[in-house]
Amino acid sequence: MSLTDEVNVCLRKYEKKELKQLVIVAGIAPDAMRKVFAIWVLFSAIVGAVVAVAPGLTTQFIGLTLFILVAFTALMFGQSRMSEGWPAIVLDGDDIGVVRDPLKREFVCVNKSLVTDAVPRIINPNKKAVEIQLDVDKLSRQDVKVLNQAVWPRDNKLIGLAHFKRREDVCERIVDICK
Repeated sequence: MSLTDEVNVCLRKYEKKELKQLVIVAGIAPDAMRKVFAIWVLFSAIVGAVVAVAPGLTTQFIGLTLFILVAFTALMFGQSRMSEGWPAIVLDGDDIGVVRDPLKREFVCVNKSLVTDAVPRIINPNKKAVEIQLDVDKLSRQDVKVLNQAVWPRDNKLIGLAHFKRREDVCERIVDICK
């Protein structure tokens, strides 16, 4: 492996506003999060109504059930991920980022000129993922150190989950982006 001095891989933290501006290649988009939340609210309302009018239930049980539904709904809303989603792989200008810590909005980003291919993978036990293969001749020692800080560390590739999208489609899109 020929190691250069150029740094092409970095850890990057995004603010909420910045994350909204990125192209989500894989992950859960904000629209999907809003739909899930809307479905949850509808489900909670139906369950709450059924429990409230069901014969023979104690007031304590009805109150506890309604409290749990409202509390869980508030927790879901409190996470405020509906505006940004849960991106797994993003495009930021000339860089492709794979999430490292979703709560901190931290990504391992590589310059797309490093990408040689993207292939579907399964991460044990059964997580569908995309393996972004990198040109080892263009990686510096520092790049390899950063790559090894990823969720699934590798010296010459990045691995990101493919949520709700066919892995093959995500791979195809990454290859098209990097041409």
